[in-house]
Amino acid sequence: MYFCIGLLTIKIYLMNIKKLNNSVDMLKEYLGESLLACDVWMTNTGQSIAGYNTQPKAADLFEQVTSFINKSLIGVGFPKLEKYYLMDCEGDSLILVLQFEKYQWGILVSKSKTQLGLLLNVIIPNVSEEFLEAVKS
Repeated sequence: MYFCIGLLTIKIYLMNIKKLNNSVDMLKEYLGESLLACDVWMTNTGQSIAGYNTQPKAADLFEQVTSFINKSLIGVGFPKLEKYYLMDCEGDSLILVLQFEKYQWGILVSKSKTQLGLLLNVIIPNVSEEFLEAVKS
């Protein structure tokens, strides 16, 4: 939805906050103690809009990382990121960043407590469906 005020145009993103929070709650329920933190943020701003044990600085950092990866991929003639990227970090941490049209969702999990196949093939499609319903505009 757009509003015009003189020469200024403001784009308003509409979302169902209850469904947005429900998608985060679903992720918490599915992952249990393996979920360490998650943030949902607006692409191009890094502004966090929902999460669990949120890390606003991390949301801003991963907004920049995603942009850098996409620019780098395009620069060498590779396709851009599509659904997600995954980072295997030191210790027991795994970071998954989901890509949506206007949003990104960063998820930090314990590797030793997470079944990766279940996360990628069952959990993420289920919570993504609820999330997409929440942010339909």
